[in-house]
This record gives sequence, structure tokens and C-alpha cells, in this order.
Amino acid sequence: MRYGLDDKLWVVVDPTPQSTLGDILFQASLRDLSLQFKGGLSVEENPTLFTEEQEAIAEVHRRLDRMRSRLDKLAGDLPESPPEATS
Repeated sequence: MRYGLDDKLWVVVDPTPQSTLGDILFQASLRDLSLQFKGGLSVEENPTLFTEEQEAIAEVHRRLDRMRSRLDKLAGDLPESPPEATS
């Protein structure tokens, strides 16, 4: 299949704990992506292009699950907080 500069694709990037859905899943053309990179999108965010919305949504779920697993592991590695003093 051939895509032109203005044909829309689905884009998924890695989530952060502060991400909204619109931050990690959006539609963009190749022209739009060029602007996204000029505006700060980087390859470190692992942008991935999809032609089908459902495939992109499935990838969002996988990335969110991985992020939650990493956060759960980090939380499990934290020392317990001391009990609060009562008066």
C-alpha cells in the first residue's frame, strides 16, 4: 500500500505516568509527524505507526501494561514508611 504526505496513520508512543490517551495515541500524516519531531517528539519515545486503529489501541494497552508492571516493581522495591505517630 502506498501512503502520501497527507494520508493519516495511527501513532503510538511510550506512555509516562503523566500521559493522557491523546499523548500516546493519535492520528497523524507524515507531514504532521515531521512537525511532531520538530516540536519535540523523539525516537526515544518509540513512535510506532499503524494503519488500523484497533492495532494501535492494542499496542497502547501493551505499553500501558508494561509501564504499570515497571511502576509496581519500583513500588515494591521501596522501603516501608514508618508508622505514623499517634498523639
